Amino acid sequence: MTASPTAQSGHEARSAKTRTHLIEAAIEVIGAVGYEGASTRVLAAAAKTNLSAIPYHFGGKKELYLAAAQMIAEYAHARFEEVVSTLDTDEAAEKAVRFEQALTGLLRLVLKDEELNSWSSFIARCAYDNDEAFALIYERAIAPMLERLVQAASELSGRPPEDEALRLRISAIVTAIISFRFLRGIMLRGMAWTQIQPDSIGQIEDMVRDLCRSDFLQVHLPQ
Repeated sequence: MTASPTAQSGHEARSAKTRTHLIEAAIEVIGAVGYEGASTRVLAAAAKTNLSAIPYHFGGKKELYLAAAQMIAEYAHARFEEVVSTLDTDEAAEKAVRFEQALTGLLRLVLKDEELNSWSSFIARCAYDNDEAFALIYERAIAPMLERLVQAASELSGRPPEDEALRLRISAIVTAIISFRFLRGIMLRGMAWTQIQPDSIGQIEDMVRDLCRSDFLQVHLPQ
């Protein structure tokens, strides 16, 4: 007997829900204990599903791990695209202003802290291991943003985009900004702050602008 469309759609909905729960569990558990420490039994229990659901939906733990990284990568890609879209202008006089706006926009995005803490922990572990999951996140979300920023800095500074010093400086700036999410404890303790206040964000933004206008990138606003 052929299943009715209603029965099929119900099964598909339950299947999609189980996949989502497993991915969410993978992000939370692996973020907390790492890939090696996250057994399939623990992952299934965290997702409140059967152990067989992991091979059924993903093939195995590694594939589930990469699926979790893929979901984060797609989300980050969309958010980073919003940031670098600021660079889009044909007006030469606007390019330096837009470059600053892109970097301060990235800073505000990082400091908003809208995502679950488990996401930050998951990404931090991937980045530390520099594994396949981080390669996926990097290639999908971070690399396109870096390339847009490098190209913008190249147009402003006159350095070619393949210039190693230029690329290193852009990578260092982006790394420093993103570290406000993962290493904010250093700044909070160093400044004796309990949390990042709006006026504190303004000070950090000014620091990023000063860096843009310095000889670090040889990028200057028109006088």
